[in-house]
Amino acid sequence: MAQNVTLYNLLISCPGDIKKEVTLIEAAVDEFNELYAETLGITIKTRHWSKSSYAQSGGKPQALLNEQFVNKCDAAVAIFWTRFGSPTDEYGSGTEEEIEIMLQSGKQVFMYFSDKPIPPSKINGDGYEKIQAFRDKYKDKGIYFTYSSDEEFKKMFFAHLSMHFLTEKRVSETANEYRSELKLLGIDETGRLTEEAVVCPFVLNAEITMKEYITSIKNMYQEISDMNVGGRSVTANTFFAGFTSPVDIDEDEKEFITAVAEQLECELSDSFFELGNLNQDTLTSNLLSGPKLNGTSEEKQKYWKIKRLHETISKALEWASVEKAFSGMNCIKLAIQNCGKAIDEDAEIMFEVPKESLLTLGEFPKFNNAEMGYLLTDCDMSILFGIEGTSEYIEYSESEQNGRTSYGARSYGLPGYVPDYSDDFTDEIKDVFCYGFYSSEDKYIVKLKVDYIKHNTTVAFPTILFVKNKIDEIPYKITSKNNPDVVEGCIKVKS
Repeated sequence: MAQNVTLYNLLISCPGDIKKEVTLIEAAVDEFNELYAETLGITIKTRHWSKSSYAQSGGKPQALLNEQFVNKCDAAVAIFWTRFGSPTDEYGSGTEEEIEIMLQSGKQVFMYFSDKPIPPSKINGDGYEKIQAFRDKYKDKGIYFTYSSDEEFKKMFFAHLSMHFLTEKRVSETANEYRSELKLLGIDETGRLTEEAVVCPFVLNAEITMKEYITSIKNMYQEISDMNVGGRSVTANTFFAGFTSPVDIDEDEKEFITAVAEQLECELSDSFFELGNLNQDTLTSNLLSGPKLNGTSEEKQKYWKIKRLHETISKALEWASVEKAFSGMNCIKLAIQNCGKAIDEDAEIMFEVPKESLLTLGEFPKFNNAEMGYLLTDCDMSILFGIEGTSEYIEYSESEQNGRTSYGARSYGLPGYVPDYSDDFTDEIKDVFCYGFYSSEDKYIVKLKVDYIKHNTTVAFPTILFVKNKIDEIPYKITSKNNPDVVEGCIKVKS
């Protein structure tokens, strides 16, 4: 008959001078499993960097080891003798970091200091001082023991191991104590966590709003109007006259700038487009570097101010259609919190919302091809619609084990050819709003996956959720890798 067995991972953490004890630990664990695994349904598996790690790039060595197996262990045995170990970014050694990770997670640590005789060749004054300082750090906490022989260590460790794991009560306590505790929270309009979800006006996370654009453009009009460099004067022909040409603002640009000025009720001076005697070298100017201008500093300055005005107005008009599309829309911001004592992984959040209350991707505002191209090439939609991290919660991207793919606009490489951005835009929107929407009678079932969430950590959802009509509450369920139970809850929604 099949038997349910509870597996516990035991981390062996020690510097490189500890070798015999590692073998003794393995033997003690084998003896424990042989004696108690069948009757109590408990099996202990040892984890050590020599057999539990693998080659991996893209991070600091200790951080990679933590990710690969340290964080997944349920208890640890740590031993010191002559060496303290190599320092990490945050601690005096890798062993110290592993001990602190376990203790901070509320997990059991069996700690031992060897008082076996030290051969002269192994004496390391600096290492010995570090060990003594570390030993003093924990002397009042009663969590370490000393031994003077291999036999003494083996008997002592087996006794401690048995006392910790042997009773069913302890097993039950351990299972419940070291687990995650997940729940949904809301984020209010000020960015603070709340027990309720708050419906608030949606505001794009943009560097500049249309209102700010208009203020900036009006100021630019005024600055240029205040500049009077005079009209063009007739100069005598010189040897170089044939290699220069007068610089003027293009007529189409003039009409465009003038029309916008009328709309904004900005009065242009009579000399607004006058550039004095500004000219350009016809030999040295090129398409890449632009015109090589000749003239006074004020003439050049005025020219570039007008060009910058034209560019700013163009950008503002592109942005205006985006801001207008989302004007008057409301949203909610949610987050998942782990207030338990253990990390969790592969969390799946599932919640229900009335169909008439939630705006899905199929109802997303429609944009023309040029607007889609602008959003793809000039904007970061993960920022526009995302929830920025604060001191209370981290961004969703920080919880992802594998980053999302950013599609962006494809480069077609044909001059003058305007590509169809619709497919790229659709892919990008789906990637940014990485929720699963499923229809069920009069409700939408929404799913979201969170790869990794530390204990005492809150992770914001990847984006806001657009709300069309009133929502009273959002019932939810959460399943995860490290919690055998299905978490059920309900978050109230405040309008």
